[in-house]
Amino acid sequence: MSTPGFGPAESYDERQPVVLLLDTSASMARPAESPRIDELNAALVRLFDGVRLKLRLRARVELCLITFDSRVRVLDPARGDLVPVGEAPADRLFVPVDELSPPQLEASGLTRLTEAVETALVLAGDRYRTLQEQRVQVRRPFLWVLTDGAPSDAHGRRVDPATVAATAQKVRGGQEQGECVLLAVGVRGADLELLRELAPNGALRLEGLDLEQILEAMFRSSDVIGACAAVDDIHEQVSAEMKRQERMRLLEEKHL
Repeated sequence: MSTPGFGPAESYDERQPVVLLLDTSASMARPAESPRIDELNAALVRLFDGVRLKLRLRARVELCLITFDSRVRVLDPARGDLVPVGEAPADRLFVPVDELSPPQLEASGLTRLTEAVETALVLAGDRYRTLQEQRVQVRRPFLWVLTDGAPSDAHGRRVDPATVAATAQKVRGGQEQGECVLLAVGVRGADLELLRELAPNGALRLEGLDLEQILEAMFRSSDVIGACAAVDDIHEQVSAEMKRQERMRLLEEKHL
């Protein structure tokens, strides 16, 4: 039996779907002298190059990349471009990391975070069930959110509490069914209070790590967390690992 993007399913012990949700709103174009979007683009290229050298990650992790600004788009691996979700074949959105080339991201528009999270929940749940139906051993998908701002609605206003609560309920439902784990990382001005509404124990603010280090820690955590770990345990382990990396980075800078 084969799975899109992979060879025979029996050639791999298990799969770890990962959905990476990246904020590409206008705030990512700041600061003017060193835009965060440039840092993110460079970090993605180096990260993907590094992951390709790691056989275990290449064999296990399959990635779906989503961006959100005024629109929510997904990377179509076949086209190498970001497209509206409905324009990409659903069975081709998750592929091995070494078969993906990160797109050149541009910063503009609003921060449609809640729509992006709900899109990721649907895609991750569908992928999880598809692999189970194909009798492929699969871990629950990891949904990683990386954002530097506060979510907005279609008119640029701050997302109302009812919308956040509805999205948070969907996240809880997916986690309770074992179909996903949501982890949110806020950097440089992110609305951590709102992120904690979406992921009460899985929201972090990291100021001491650059974007490349954050992305690397995301992939490493996705790979090493136990397959049967409870959601709260996963959140605790990831938080501890991220904070450890942050402390190490700060110590290194202190002794330079």
